Amino acid sequence: MLGPRIALVGPEKWATVARREKDGFAPFAPDFVVEFSGPWDEPGEMEAKMRQWIANGVEVGWLIDPIEKSVIIYRPGDQPEHLAQPTSVQGTGPIAGFELVMSRIWE
Repeated sequence: MLGPRIALVGPEKWATVARREKDGFAPFAPDFVVEFSGPWDEPGEMEAKMRQWIANGVEVGWLIDPIEKSVIIYRPGDQPEHLAQPTSVQGTGPIAGFELVMSRIWE
């Protein structure tokens, strides 16, 4: 897959990557990804990409639509969680304790 807009790989997983591979794409999926959708995307394109991230081992994925001011949270084994105009999004799993204040995105 192509790289996500934002990704996080935990230190335990990152330690398994050979030094020569750290400047390129890691040979596994990140633990957390963020993608942004917009008018340039084909209908359903980003949702399919998010499902593919989850199928390949991502624990949590956020799909942010800055035009609609919405966030869809993807997790393995769960239906996507739709948030309409949230003021913030709380991290779970590998990003537990993280909060993204959405006014920084919506502006």
